[in-house]
Amino acid sequence: MSEPLTPETRLQRLRRLLMPTRRAMLNSAAILLLLAAIRPEVPLLRPVHSFFFVVDISMSMHTRDMHVDGELASRAAAVRHSLTDALRDLPCGTRAGLGVFAGYQTMMLYKPVEVCGHYNELASTVAKISPQSIWASDSEIAKGVYNAMGFLEETDRETQLVFITDGHEAPPISARYRPQFRGTPDVIKGWLVGVGELTLSPIPKIDDRGRQVGVWREQEVAQQDPYTTGRSSSTGGEKMVDVGAGQISADVAARLQNRPGREHLSELRETYLKLLAEELGFDYARMGGGTLLAARLIGGKASAWHWVPTQLSQGLGALAALCLLFAYWRSNLSPLEWTAYWLTWPWRRWRARVTSLPRPS
Repeated sequence: MSEPLTPETRLQRLRRLLMPTRRAMLNSAAILLLLAAIRPEVPLLRPVHSFFFVVDISMSMHTRDMHVDGELASRAAAVRHSLTDALRDLPCGTRAGLGVFAGYQTMMLYKPVEVCGHYNELASTVAKISPQSIWASDSEIAKGVYNAMGFLEETDRETQLVFITDGHEAPPISARYRPQFRGTPDVIKGWLVGVGELTLSPIPKIDDRGRQVGVWREQEVAQQDPYTTGRSSSTGGEKMVDVGAGQISADVAARLQNRPGREHLSELRETYLKLLAEELGFDYARMGGGTLLAARLIGGKASAWHWVPTQLSQGLGALAALCLLFAYWRSNLSPLEWTAYWLTWPWRRWRARVTSLPRPS
């Protein structure tokens, strides 16, 4: 008849169950590393971000008030540099599309595609974005944003709009007769990203060959909005914000940042972009480095939740490292002895096999 287990024996059994041997840890580490090398994927429910990046390519984006790698550069060059870095830093599974804006319209270049699988194509397209490609001399920012929002509302409501601009409306807009978004409110979410400095700078005049041939002068640029000068808007039947309204809000008029007599100079009109973002329910950010931009976008609300194929290699590698550390802890060797022990393991195995062979008589 077997003796009843003592409390000490039960504790020892529990310890053996919870504290696996060093050999078991080493075997587990080897299996985990082998699995990590296979690069397995499993579908996981994850937040998925989808962005449609629209870059302002109007003439004011030629303004040289930015720095790239420590050298003075145009706003367009700074956008190309930061946007390329941002696309690189977006996590796999994120979708990104590209478009450009000029006049009052947004043109789509790429529908949103997965960034890791299409990074080279996206980066190559970004590198070619330039104000020299404009098809209209005006720069009606609000209408361009509304145009892009309307497109997404009809085709891809899960995608967020990221509109990158200096906020310089040309011609200026009236505080009373402002364009109004005609789509459904709160359907499209997004960001307005400001680029440029907050001080006025001359706008370079560029010829067809891309050479600067001077700067724009006061008499060459509209200094007042079309309604003040008796002209109509750029689109027929356009809905305006304050049509039929009485007194104009002094706060709104100031936040439009119109510069009569200085519209031939350009700055980041951040106050105006923040006003526009508030009215649309968008977020606002000033463009810095691409890594910072990517972090801000990913840190925001996800576009949707989807089952995404996810690689487990990193997690398996981390578990293997923990097993190796535990195996070392279970041994009574110093770090140097433990490392030497496993580095010489093949030699010791070969030596043991040789010495086990029968000697010739």
